[in-house]
Amino acid sequence: MLHEIDIDGKADSATVKAALADGFFLVRNAVPNNLLDEAYRLLEEFFSLTAEAKKSARVPGSNGQSGYTPPLVETAEKSGRTPDWKELFHWGAPLPPGHPLRTRYPGRYPEPCMPDALVPGIGKTLSELHTRMKQFQVRVVGTIGQALGVRPEYFEEMLEDGPVVNRAAWYPPMAGAPSQDHIWAVEHQDFDLITALPRATAPGLQVLHRDGEWLAVDAPEGYAVVNVGMVLERLTDGLARAAVHRVVADPQQSGGRLSIVQFCHPTPWTVLTPLRLAGTGDAPQRFPSLTADALFERTMYRINRLDAQQAPDTQQTR
Repeated sequence: MLHEIDIDGKADSATVKAALADGFFLVRNAVPNNLLDEAYRLLEEFFSLTAEAKKSARVPGSNGQSGYTPPLVETAEKSGRTPDWKELFHWGAPLPPGHPLRTRYPGRYPEPCMPDALVPGIGKTLSELHTRMKQFQVRVVGTIGQALGVRPEYFEEMLEDGPVVNRAAWYPPMAGAPSQDHIWAVEHQDFDLITALPRATAPGLQVLHRDGEWLAVDAPEGYAVVNVGMVLERLTDGLARAAVHRVVADPQQSGGRLSIVQFCHPTPWTVLTPLRLAGTGDAPQRFPSLTADALFERTMYRINRLDAQQAPDTQQTR
């Protein structure tokens, strides 16, 4: 059973730390249900378009962090050479021209590509959802910071102007997969601070518990599942666990699955130095310091998401 964290000022420190050690926990979601329903309706319409039509929503130079990504591109570290059976659409909020982060890290701050010409109204809805979800996640990291004995602003500053990005994932019916070796998403860890996962349109998310058992995880109505990413694991020197998770269709499930998540990446120039948390004593430091951008690029390379790694027929070109 997942721990539940209260972000309205009543969170118990021991409960928060136990939830971080698990790597996945529940939080009551502040995103209106009607907004989430509308986003799913519009995204379903987008993913139902022809492959040729969806190509117009690809964004060159974004390493898949903006716009459309076709199926059979993302390959998890532990999957060998078998790519995931899913299609993706990413969006975020642009920084102003001339902002030093955008100038220094152009690949991390691509312009959003909203396919309003294909699905009228999708841009406004997805932009509002992005804003609401980020506000929610800032409250979550504030509660985490308080439980860890650091000021809430510590994590909030990392996310200020950070490349926070939403992802919509369409997992097609498994009957159409190229082979029996393919699944929706092979086991992996997220490489951000935290990730918010409101309810999806169908089951499939599973998390690897510390005892080695795979547990089915679904966000109930009005809640979001929040999972720990590699950034938070490194900052807490392993107190928080970037849990391994996957997305797998039940053998009896004939349809597909649509999900929306938001990845909270810190600003690329943030130096990820493990904190000295109360109660940890003088234990040897588990993780060396590195920048958030170095962790991002290293992981993107390992999962085959850098544009330079893509074959010509799957590159992000218009």
